[in-house]
Amino acid sequence: MLRYSRFYKRDSIHKMAGKINRVGTSRPSTASRVAAAKAARAAAVGSVGGVRRAESVDEFSRPESPASIAIKSLELDGAKAADLKVRVEANERALDDLQKVQSKAGDIADKAAEATPEGMSAAAGKVDQLLEEGVSIANRKGEEGDFLFGGDQVKEEPFVATKDARGKITEVNYQGTTDAAVEDLGSGFTVTTDIPGENTETTGAIGLVKDSRTGGDLFGNLISLRDNLLANEKEAIVERDIPALRKDAEHLIQHFGEVSANQMMLDTVQALAADIEGEDGKSMSTVDKLGNIQYALHRALVDNRNFIQQDSFNAVD
Repeated sequence: MLRYSRFYKRDSIHKMAGKINRVGTSRPSTASRVAAAKAARAAAVGSVGGVRRAESVDEFSRPESPASIAIKSLELDGAKAADLKVRVEANERALDDLQKVQSKAGDIADKAAEATPEGMSAAAGKVDQLLEEGVSIANRKGEEGDFLFGGDQVKEEPFVATKDARGKITEVNYQGTTDAAVEDLGSGFTVTTDIPGENTETTGAIGLVKDSRTGGDLFGNLISLRDNLLANEKEAIVERDIPALRKDAEHLIQHFGEVSANQMMLDTVQALAADIEGEDGKSMSTVDKLGNIQYALHRALVDNRNFIQQDSFNAVD
């Protein structure tokens, strides 16, 4: 069974990134990583018909390897890839918005050490708003009307917030499952586009806002930050909440890596399944299309690695 190489999946995001100094300064690094992944993906696949790796492969002038025979025999479902891409793009938008929630909470936590009691109380109110916003994002629906982050339970809200008499969220419970469907795109290409809301097990897909393996727990950490702000517990914010929010930032970056990998997979399947005309007016061979994708991706990753390094240097300065 031929499987698409996922070398770009996690290391291409994590290894290119600059260091994270604190929750606040993690934002430029996070934004850079995400921007780099998106730019690399777009450059690689968008230019499949225009970037020239080398001369076109003359498929009749040299002996064929088993790999090239397998590549030419691909039977890929480009239409299904296009449909799944809509779902993945919705996931990406939700992750973008959750990252903004985490980022704002990081700002609040960073400033707590020098805040007055009145300022701490006002900041707690802002965290309450971020909690409400975060739960709303996690309960989003896709274009088909199903909830995006409930696992295979798509008809009921995956997250239910418990509120006290003052209307403040005291707990957020996940009602969905940890299941994530594996979609077959043909010729052994598979992709998992589902993101369960949370996963406290040791196997399976990474949870959207909570996962026992990454240490992410966005809603729990927002509640802790809000309560510590109200209690004027500055030491607890520094020792507990700031490190916890830093884990949430890394947790979301891991999701961006997964989403970028899925996008690249789906874009590649669409490109390989499409009938693309080469410079000679003939339909480009699958071998040439795949070679151009690999070459363009390599160029894009190199360019964006330089961008991230410069961005991280500026952030430290």
